Amino acid sequence: MKHKVLIILLFTALSFQSCKAQQAITPKVNNNLGGELDYTHEVLHLIQKQADGKEISLGEIDKEGTIHFNLPAYDIKTLFDSINLQHYNFQNWFLMNSECKDRDIFAKTPFDGVYSQKTDAIFIKKYGIDVAVLEAASDSITGSKYYWFYIDRAIAYKDKCTKTVSSTGEVYATISADIQFKKGWNFIEENNVVIKNKNRSTQLKKTHFTNSTPTSDKVKWTLRQIAKDEKIQTAKILDKLTPITKKQFEKWVPNKLGDLLVTTKEHGNPPAGQKNKNNIHIVYANKNQKKEIDLYVVDCAKSPDDMEMINFAYAMENDGKDKKDIKPYITQYKEQENTTQLLYKVEDRILVNASAVNINAEDLWEYIKKLKVEKLIP
Repeated sequence: MKHKVLIILLFTALSFQSCKAQQAITPKVNNNLGGELDYTHEVLHLIQKQADGKEISLGEIDKEGTIHFNLPAYDIKTLFDSINLQHYNFQNWFLMNSECKDRDIFAKTPFDGVYSQKTDAIFIKKYGIDVAVLEAASDSITGSKYYWFYIDRAIAYKDKCTKTVSSTGEVYATISADIQFKKGWNFIEENNVVIKNKNRSTQLKKTHFTNSTPTSDKVKWTLRQIAKDEKIQTAKILDKLTPITKKQFEKWVPNKLGDLLVTTKEHGNPPAGQKNKNNIHIVYANKNQKKEIDLYVVDCAKSPDDMEMINFAYAMENDGKDKKDIKPYITQYKEQENTTQLLYKVEDRILVNASAVNINAEDLWEYIKKLKVEKLIP
């Protein structure tokens, strides 16, 4: 009986130590974001943008500031091949490039077929936009940087590089790497040390790459805000709105615009270079006068990046102008083609992108006003 009690107590103690160890290795982030971005308000989601522009989730930061990495496996070769993009040279990730002394950049290496990706920034997404980045570094100024690295195979990588000034042959940098990669995600330390020498014309920088862990005592996780407060507030408002429906768009479209008749009306086909499908594409024309207006009316509810684009265009167009000279729209005229491009925003929610043939800027604006786009907003 005593032996059974002893075993139970031992098992309980080991379980407690195991739980304690699991809690201890969970990384935490410094709380240096204020206001509504402070993680104490709600969970912050970690996002990585991949080579094809799509986003994947890398985990979250809970209300206690604890980072929970949840790193998904994916086929990195298929990803790069699907967008016909040449994968980055593996050794270049670690500064082993053409600047290395006595290195033939055209020589074949065992790493030529390796597909890999360095994650420089992990974004915090809120209200549909990137508001901050999660970064890892050591406390010291000339210390270490850390990042996640994804690779398509398990390999051992050991390499050295010396970089010299071409005119004098003086060494200004030495680089070394000693990493045991596992297939998938790896956490890498880049340690940098600068050696000052009065007898040298240049400083010597020593860099060493090796394996690390996100739970290391050396790693300090911090959040840095990258979106301006004004942009965040605009995104917050748009995020709360209910998008305009297809039925509402189609019911609103005027069949006639002055002397122009509608010839095309389609929903969900975004303008070139944009992804927002919550829009209506309309073409108005007068064949006798050879006039045409091809336009998109886009609802930015839940899609604040589109509004950021037009706000930037407005800012560039009106920079340095007096208020009396600022128009409610932006136009660009191409004389050779006799075409006019017009951008117009309505109540920081809807944007109008119109292209007209044989219609000048002033007349195009008169047509746009007849649309009464504001009626789309409840």
